[in-house]
Amino acid sequence: MRLYRFAALAATAVFLVGCSNAGSATNAPTTAATNAATTAPASIPPATAPAATETPIAAPTSLITAGTLTACVDIEYPPLEYFASADITDPNQAIGFDVDGAKAVAAKLGLALVIKNTGFEALIPDLGAGRCDIVWSGLYDSAERREVADSVPYLVTGHVVMVAAGNPAGIKAETDLCGKTISVQSGGLVAKRAQAASDACTTASKAAITIQSYPEVADELQQIVLGRVDAVWETDDAVAVFMAKNPGKYEVGFAFTPDDKYAIYYTKGKADLGTALTAALSALKADGTLAQIAGTYAIDPARLEPIQ
Repeated sequence: MRLYRFAALAATAVFLVGCSNAGSATNAPTTAATNAATTAPASIPPATAPAATETPIAAPTSLITAGTLTACVDIEYPPLEYFASADITDPNQAIGFDVDGAKAVAAKLGLALVIKNTGFEALIPDLGAGRCDIVWSGLYDSAERREVADSVPYLVTGHVVMVAAGNPAGIKAETDLCGKTISVQSGGLVAKRAQAASDACTTASKAAITIQSYPEVADELQQIVLGRVDAVWETDDAVAVFMAKNPGKYEVGFAFTPDDKYAIYYTKGKADLGTALTAALSALKADGTLAQIAGTYAIDPARLEPIQ
């Protein structure tokens, strides 16, 4: 139950909330964006310019549009993908670690990037239908998804159970959820694990967990604000940002060991795309680009460990 890692996430999320409330940086001219890129936290070294002898990474040839990498993204999940302000609706002006990472990968491969704002439950179906080349949107690397798409892991993650301040329902372990009401995002790994936890309750002759599922994370989190649930089961990143926006109102009842990974998904069997993604991520990790992006969004660069 590694609460220590979540405490660090929550502390750094305060920085992220300040940045997200600062207005629409994505509307700034290119020169301003270039200057902003040089102001990353001092602890994150600037990316090293590629050596002149660096071997170019071959761009994939199986893209749905030649010369363009099309990414399906559910843009409602800070710090991974979100809009800097409410008046921005253009998907290609989204920000976040995943979005900036996709831009860096596309640039490394010499490709243009197009982002399609896609509902969470439609991400993998749209990939399978050929509406995008990749899904880079904070999805867990799961065996079930790998049955229909291939994946490249890129970031370690975990999930937590958030409760109201003072933990009035006394939720300190998974078994304490028996007989309680929780909210989750529908269609994801957390929803499946919550159902498995509920099944374990009934197997142990305890009351099942009442699980309320919502397609959008914002709606899921709103249920605890309205007092409709005892707890929210979500990723540590999303909860850290939410708690930073609502100081003193919520706390972590308990945290699971952060042994999951986020992954980029691509159409099954497109080996050229998988090879290009893997090589680009490796190069961007080696030259410090991904660490710099992580630092911008208060994400510990050590979480990039899955990238080899």
